Amino acid sequence: MTADVVLGRGSKLAPVAVLAIVLAVATVPFLRSWTRAIAWLMAVVLLIPNDGRYIIGSGLPFQLEPYRVAVAVLLAGWGVGLLVDPKVRFRKTTFDGPLILIGVSAVLSDAANPGRVSGLESAVIKAVWLLICCLLFVYMTVSVLHTRASVERLLTLLVCSGCFVAVIAVYQRQSGINLFNDLHRFLPILHYFAPAAEMMRGGHVRATASAGHPIELSSTMSMLMPLAIYMGISRKQRIWYGAACLLLLGVFASGSRTGILGIIAMVGVFLYLRPRQTRRCWPALIPVLVVVHLSAPGALGNVYGAFFPSGGLIAQQSNTVNGAEVSRLSRWGTSLHSFEAHNPLFGEGYGTRITGDTRNTGVKDNAQILDDEWLTTLLETGLVGVFAWIWLFGRVIRRLFARARIERDTPAGWLPVAIAASLLGFAVSMATYDAFAFIQATFIAFALVAFSSVLLQLPPETGPAA
Repeated sequence: MTADVVLGRGSKLAPVAVLAIVLAVATVPFLRSWTRAIAWLMAVVLLIPNDGRYIIGSGLPFQLEPYRVAVAVLLAGWGVGLLVDPKVRFRKTTFDGPLILIGVSAVLSDAANPGRVSGLESAVIKAVWLLICCLLFVYMTVSVLHTRASVERLLTLLVCSGCFVAVIAVYQRQSGINLFNDLHRFLPILHYFAPAAEMMRGGHVRATASAGHPIELSSTMSMLMPLAIYMGISRKQRIWYGAACLLLLGVFASGSRTGILGIIAMVGVFLYLRPRQTRRCWPALIPVLVVVHLSAPGALGNVYGAFFPSGGLIAQQSNTVNGAEVSRLSRWGTSLHSFEAHNPLFGEGYGTRITGDTRNTGVKDNAQILDDEWLTTLLETGLVGVFAWIWLFGRVIRRLFARARIERDTPAGWLPVAIAASLLGFAVSMATYDAFAFIQATFIAFALVAFSSVLLQLPPETGPAA
């Protein structure tokens, strides 16, 4: 009987064991080049949906998504490298203080709310473990990357992958078919779960492509645009400007305001750090909008209608229906009232607000979707958590600004401008959706923080004037 139990449990874990062995063998050549290993992880995050559409194995007591396996393999390889490879050494980041405080605030928020955490252990462990993995990814990247060339190769992969996602998004908007829902036909190891029905706006499908939601797609595409612009400037190749336009098409295909808000913040960074060069680019806006209109008919009108609805945007976002809070601004009052009942420093517990898909956790929804990550962070981790994230974004962007001024007269000086713009755009967009509930955009943000640290630890570039 004992043997049967063991075999029964083993049969459920067999796919995981086989996958681990295959990945261990397949990634040995990649781990000899950390740039390729990190590129592999980025490709998994960007090109395989990680919103529960695909899991590996079936009948497991936990939800094993592809990106989780990729992160685990890479972090395990880094751990082995620290022990046996003299070339791999642990290095501090330029932002240790805020990064450590983010992790500490999450753990202490749960420790300060044992009653609320009780019964939600599976969801809390999942949320905390994901945060720890993201923080470890930053430290791993800083430890194994030592050159600007390595960073630029990874940024190139991000932009190229983003362009591929944008093409699929535009096709989905026009046809209603998401090609990322067919990956299991080519990768039998993936088990597919059909997503919810497509969302519509203005009579058109709001594309999701490989993202978990149209808003996440919009945020991801907008974050990659400054990186494409940097490549066009530094490499003097117009194809990268075309890539930036393609990413903009991906933003409009989502039918979301979030990406547009992020782009506005990014333009502000370019105007602040490179005002003369940015102002010279305004005439290019007209042909870009023409291309958007021809490639995605109705997209401009849909986004305009989203920003300027009947009765005004503020009124729309403050509406309630039969006493129910259905818009972002209308949720602030009740949320802040509930915040008063918890620890103001550490909130009500990281990962204890359960919303959306809870498959394989056994936990039911216990909170309302706020569509505001800053508000969610305040409720979950209190003032300490909010301060930690403001400290992180503030320190990263401030130091990138300083590097951009030092390298003002070189093409390389556009890289800190581009990364700072992307991170500020993400920080602004956090106010319009639950950003940390979506892996793709959050992972890119952590990757850009890691690349910023690598860049800032290198000596400033000198060269001919841009």
